[in-house]
Amino acid sequence: MFRPALTWKSRTIYHFSMRIYKSPLPSLIVPLLLLSSIVLPCSVHSAEIDLTGMWRGDIDPTGTPIELIFHITATADGGWSGTVDTPAQNSYALPLSGISVTTDGAITIGVAATGGLYEATLDPEGSELQGTWKQRGAELVLNCKREPLPPPVPQEMAETLTGNWEGILEIGAIELRIVVNLVAHDAGSLSGYMVSPDQSPAEIPVTRVDLLDGDKVRIAVGSAFLSLEMAPSDDGNQLSGSFIQGRGKFDITLEKKQTITGVRRHQEPKPPFPYRAEEIAYDNEGAGVTFAGTLTIPEGDGPFPSVLMITGSGGQDRDETIFQHRPFFVIADHLSRRGIAVLRVDDRGVGGTTAGDEPEKATTEDFVGDALCGVEFLKGRTEIAADRIGLIGHSEGGVIAPMVALRSDDVAFIVMMAGTGIRGDDLLLRQNELIARVSEVEEEKIKEGLELSGKMFAVVLEDSLDEEQMRSRLETILRESTDLNEEEEGVEVESAIASTIDQLMLPWVRWFLRYDPAPTLEKLTCPVLAINGTLDLQVPCKENMEAIEAALKRGKNPDFEMIEFPQLNHLFQHCETGAPSEYGQIEETFSVDVLEKMTNWILHRFGNNKERKVSD
Repeated sequence: MFRPALTWKSRTIYHFSMRIYKSPLPSLIVPLLLLSSIVLPCSVHSAEIDLTGMWRGDIDPTGTPIELIFHITATADGGWSGTVDTPAQNSYALPLSGISVTTDGAITIGVAATGGLYEATLDPEGSELQGTWKQRGAELVLNCKREPLPPPVPQEMAETLTGNWEGILEIGAIELRIVVNLVAHDAGSLSGYMVSPDQSPAEIPVTRVDLLDGDKVRIAVGSAFLSLEMAPSDDGNQLSGSFIQGRGKFDITLEKKQTITGVRRHQEPKPPFPYRAEEIAYDNEGAGVTFAGTLTIPEGDGPFPSVLMITGSGGQDRDETIFQHRPFFVIADHLSRRGIAVLRVDDRGVGGTTAGDEPEKATTEDFVGDALCGVEFLKGRTEIAADRIGLIGHSEGGVIAPMVALRSDDVAFIVMMAGTGIRGDDLLLRQNELIARVSEVEEEKIKEGLELSGKMFAVVLEDSLDEEQMRSRLETILRESTDLNEEEEGVEVESAIASTIDQLMLPWVRWFLRYDPAPTLEKLTCPVLAINGTLDLQVPCKENMEAIEAALKRGKNPDFEMIEFPQLNHLFQHCETGAPSEYGQIEETFSVDVLEKMTNWILHRFGNNKERKVSD
């Protein structure tokens, strides 16, 4: 789904909504260290070389030095492990993916999460690593001096930190529960994990805990490029401080808990199920992706009508899980109980699905190819009626579904849930405006943010500019920004500028900004059900539904229906304002009225026990 906008210090809105990587956590600001993974061999230990210590050095890619700090310790198996910090980017304890030493003393240190590689040698005194940092095709001199490793957290404080900690992270219109679990070990070392239950049950490892000034500690979750700088209360039952990710810094308080707070999701399907669920896999060979998913098949005699579920933007699991809601699971359960088979799959790089070749270059066009492979899989199943395969796409999935239907005669119908009818740049500007307004951002700031976003979008949409020219124009616009000029100068601002430009240059963003769904919709001849909620702020209802209807009418589609559901948000929940901050607070996962409408609409045309008709 299209995720809500994140802001420059939560005040303006040119950190626009696009794909927020499955989660609405703040955008990562790692302009230097963000690239595809590399894989290094396991650590090899040379008896003549000791790398234990903290290694500090600078690289200078743009005229502004950026400090890198490697923390390296010996492991029990005779190798090394470690982490790397880039303080200017607020990135701490990013795990090192491999440390190796050849017999001639050449040292290689990799950072797989960022595609960085440090190749160096140790000077005769053993006090300096001298070498080259390689990334994005660049090779930069990096000489690092050895310092002692910092002292561990005092044992008493380590014991105080042990346990479950839970709190609410507020980022503009978003509220997320954050849970940190810590365990103390000998000599003050700590390990643990962080989880944001509202987004995913995944436990992200704590990669290092550092003692800061006074009684404050930094809890680094390096693989997520975030950290928490926290101080315990006098009674040891509360941690107060900041959640930091890239440029974003947000106040947060965590309470010590014996048991983590549960949430009520009363629509979550429970066994026994009156249908068969099968774990499946199939390939998109052209993209090098193997998909994993679940196919639910009704009881009784087939073949059955079926639907392929298509998720919204960002990497999402097969249930489109968000805020502990699993809407695609709820939809699949409802449909399969009524005689419709459902295929739902993990997106590229999520769950059991592989990432494929060059995942950072994928656009919506590539996801169309993924969905076509899903249709082919369904065609090959004997339980599925090959002439009654449909698509249900949510948000970006509602962009993908019409494109798939246009390319495949095997698609019998589509359901667009909060699909778009207007061009991408218009959609994002309108989305930003609505979410900012319901979040009570000052009108002047909304106006400034929209003007800034509009200027940047216009540059990205200019076909005459090459990448270097585009980056230069975007940088000029950002440096002239009133809001930017209000911020303190320095590496932080430079990092934010680079991050914003990098996001705008992503292939997905550049494709989406210029995509107009109307020409595709005009060519559709299969039945179409387009639905949305009147309080959808991410794909605003009125503008998009009107545009979809107009396009289908221009194309003389013989069978389409448009329905606006009152008081429903982007997730099709009943709500008060439609603000994303409500999503996790609402117990309802998905409106029963919408479930019934989709089911009846499909069965009326394609059910096993009824004649197929062209209108209700």
